[in-house]
Amino acid sequence: MKKTIAVFGAVLASLTIFSGCGETEEFSTQGKYFFAMNAEATLVVSDKFTPEKQNDFSRLCGDITSTLTALDGSLSSNDKSNSSISRFNCAAAGERVEIDFTAYSVLTLAKSVYRLTEGYYNPAVYYNVQAYGFNEATDITKPPEQRIPSDAVVEKYNRLSQSFGEIQLVEEDNKYYAVKPTATVEVDGVTCSMKIDLGGIGKGYAVDEINKLIDSYGFKYGYLSFGTSSILVKEHYVNGSYSLGFTNPRADAQSNVYVSTFVKSECLSTSGDYEQFFMYDSDNDGVKERYCHVFDPTTGRPVQTGIMSATVIGGSAAEDDALTTAIMAMGKEKAVEFINEKLSARKVVFCYDNNGKYEVITNIPESEIKIMHDKFEIVNTVSDGKIVLG
Repeated sequence: MKKTIAVFGAVLASLTIFSGCGETEEFSTQGKYFFAMNAEATLVVSDKFTPEKQNDFSRLCGDITSTLTALDGSLSSNDKSNSSISRFNCAAAGERVEIDFTAYSVLTLAKSVYRLTEGYYNPAVYYNVQAYGFNEATDITKPPEQRIPSDAVVEKYNRLSQSFGEIQLVEEDNKYYAVKPTATVEVDGVTCSMKIDLGGIGKGYAVDEINKLIDSYGFKYGYLSFGTSSILVKEHYVNGSYSLGFTNPRADAQSNVYVSTFVKSECLSTSGDYEQFFMYDSDNDGVKERYCHVFDPTTGRPVQTGIMSATVIGGSAAEDDALTTAIMAMGKEKAVEFINEKLSARKVVFCYDNNGKYEVITNIPESEIKIMHDKFEIVNTVSDGKIVLG
């Protein structure tokens, strides 16, 4: 029976799987969809599905559902929920809020990546994202000019986001607490204190937890995609590795991918300016600018650094989610410096719009990566695992 893994979802967020192999007589492939954190997750597993293994797969899917439900119940930023994060968001400035262990763990990780990236990853840009209309409650049918907040409003929200590092996390008598920073601002007569959204890093955290579950049931072959960012790739039961194509952020009729590489037994994440965005001519000069849902914490505005997409392979999915966001906000030169100094143990690819010339910059050796679109070109060399710009 000839069937490819692509049957269960070839497009994984910002990646496309090119497995191209049919099933063997012993192995078969099964898929399962889940929905949590306002995103769809796709699980694909290949194995010799004996009755025992079929039962294991069913139990695994049940455990994944329970895990996702619990994570959503802990990390949701929806004010109407009773999650740990929503209680933190609704608390007064300076208040100490009891949170569960999951929220404590994810916040601890978020603060760690915040420090590592020197603030370029910052989940406290909540109000900025809301002001530009990239949250659930916003009417996205509004014309672009109504989705551009004033400089004064952005500056006020920046005061809140810049206090993220001041969140105190406390473990006491087997309970967990987060102490909210004291900073407040007044916008349109309303006093606002810090709010956070851990949706990005939270999806990666979920992938890491599901990875443990998959291992506990003894499944070695397959992959998991969660939302538009977090991917877990196990092994391919025939090839060992999967060939993955990275989505072309300026997709056209020629190709929906711009580069491909092989991945095996690794987590990865992609961020891009092409998933949620609107175009607007803010200067009235006939040139429309792209406003996307990825934010630069240094400006409080959507990233406009020229980096269209960034992918990090290796390490934990949660860290990768946060790191790709930070790289997009850093811009080309800062990103290269950061990757060389802090991410030498991971594979990184990002593409940069240099006045219409699409540059691919990566620390992956040239023999392990392939350009899939003639408008993109690798513009750097790799020496001792580090990126060297020409």
